[in-house]
Amino acid sequence: MLLENFYKIIHIKEREDGKQEIEIELNPGHVLYQGHFPGQPVVPGVCTLQIIKESAEQIASQPLQYVQIASSKFLSAINPLKTPLLQMFIRLEKRKSIFSSCRQKAFVMEKNLSS
Repeated sequence: MLLENFYKIIHIKEREDGKQEIEIELNPGHVLYQGHFPGQPVVPGVCTLQIIKESAEQIASQPLQYVQIASSKFLSAINPLKTPLLQMFIRLEKRKSIFSSCRQKAFVMEKNLSS
């Protein structure tokens, strides 16, 4: 893990459609949020991409690297205090003993921390 204690994978489950469903719990107390941004924490987009990469590595059971990201959209900011749970769906495609593509979608799940 590139950022120690930034998040943890709660579970990975294979779905019938071949995608892997991954639930991630963010650590809202991580030191990174002291600078991004104090009092209004936001998960940096580059950290979201790193979480996706590290989740794909868990599924593939081997190190992976981005070669190209053709398109990436962040439709809204993720505040780890309000939405500490992420749900991702990843499909890895393996060709000639290498993983040639990773298609993923990520969603934010609401969680009340006081319950």
